[in-house]
Amino acid sequence: MEPINALKAMKKLTSDYFTSAHMAPHNNKPVVYCNVFTPVELIYAMDMFPVYPENHAAIIGARKMATELSSAAEGMGYVMDLCSYARCDIGWTKARISPTWGLPKPDLILVINCQCGTLTKWFEVLSRLYGAPMVLIDVPHSGNGEEDPAAEIYVRRQLDGLIKTLERIAGKGLDESRFKEVIRLSKQASELWTQMLIMGENIPSPMTVFDQFISMFPIVSQRGTETAVEFYGNLVKELEERVKHKIPAVPNERFRLFWDNLPIWSELGRLSSFLADRGAAVVTSIYTWAWSQLAVNEQDPLADWTRQYLYTFNLNLGYRIERYVELAERYRLDGFLFHSNRSCKWISQDVISLRQAITERTGIPGVIFEADQNDPRLYSIENLEKQIDSFLELLSVKTNKV
Repeated sequence: MEPINALKAMKKLTSDYFTSAHMAPHNNKPVVYCNVFTPVELIYAMDMFPVYPENHAAIIGARKMATELSSAAEGMGYVMDLCSYARCDIGWTKARISPTWGLPKPDLILVINCQCGTLTKWFEVLSRLYGAPMVLIDVPHSGNGEEDPAAEIYVRRQLDGLIKTLERIAGKGLDESRFKEVIRLSKQASELWTQMLIMGENIPSPMTVFDQFISMFPIVSQRGTETAVEFYGNLVKELEERVKHKIPAVPNERFRLFWDNLPIWSELGRLSSFLADRGAAVVTSIYTWAWSQLAVNEQDPLADWTRQYLYTFNLNLGYRIERYVELAERYRLDGFLFHSNRSCKWISQDVISLRQAITERTGIPGVIFEADQNDPRLYSIENLEKQIDSFLELLSVKTNKV
């Protein structure tokens, strides 16, 4: 496989970010812990520094430190059935080891519960551990995505209140011109991210979902900054050249696959090589598409966020089926890899129904394997590889791709 040169910048970019995070208190920048779909543009516009415990946990998993830190959290009384992201992040507060030198103490903890109910309880723990105030943006579940005017008013009022809270902590008002500039930068980053995802429609694909997982850090933590725009601009430019010259992410691409659910962070390199060796390119995932939908307009960003939280991130079964069928056609998929994730029960609970519906609609088969996004004690990578191998053999027969 020919490496993507633009991804080499990730190491320095990540190191610089965490250095800035630890320096934020010394530079009079309040630190705000937040989850990935919170309105980070407000935080940057207020000259605060956003820190993501989820990112911290994912890096712990990727650096193969999850077992030790999860065990530390279990020693504090948190059971293994709890999300491994939460256990890893909470565990570092006891073990005091981390690939990012830990996280700086927060001045505020901000969580929005449209993404995951566990996050609220996890962030409550952090609020108690650090003695930091917590703001919850509570988003009612909108059934199958039906419009709910009362819920829109309810969420919008909470976002108005969030601005007042941030202003109180920052000791200054929101600068509207600065806010609009951050939103413009955020929108540029999201548009570049979307261009990157669309590149996977090409045959051969110039990048895989594993490359997308590696490149996620700026779109999560640095939306609204020049850093994210520059990084994704360089990445898209390189991918366009790879498409032009038909440089594949996977040599001798035979199968085009979909990845469902979160990555298995501790196995990224192994799974990427395992699949590439068999000519299998994982070209798209519902997970990475989430960040293509975060852009808001500067005219009324709070209204856009309100609708996103209520409707866009409502991954009900009907929506997922329709979206997966659409992606199957766009990316000319041969098969689906369904990660039944022990840590993310909300997304994994309907995986059997999801696979059945998609196969009935498209004729495309899928394999379900049980694993975990971070904790390697909860699955066997060898068994997982055997399942995928058997699945690829089935695809060879079905598609006549020998």
